Amino acid sequence: MAVVIKIPDPLAKRLTSVAIQTRRSPDAIARTALAEHLAYLEWRAKAIDEGFASGTREGWLSTEVVMRNFTEHKAAFARTPSRAHGRSDN
Repeated sequence: MAVVIKIPDPLAKRLTSVAIQTRRSPDAIARTALAEHLAYLEWRAKAIDEGFASGTREGWLSTEVVMRNFTEHKAAFARTPSRAHGRSDN
């Protein structure tokens, strides 16, 4: 399968320069770079999915849940009679 992509001139110039320096074709360099970057993105996505699965199994809470709980506890604390008007039990 052939895919045509457009790259900005500064990137094309860098590709040409590296191709000359390494005596490789621009196509070969682009294929290698794309393959390596795709491998990284696939690894990263899998690692993130595994991390979330691990956290779920271990009972971790999401940021949203923690913030909701904090807000609820803060509101309840503010409604406490001794705290409502800045008074302290001490």
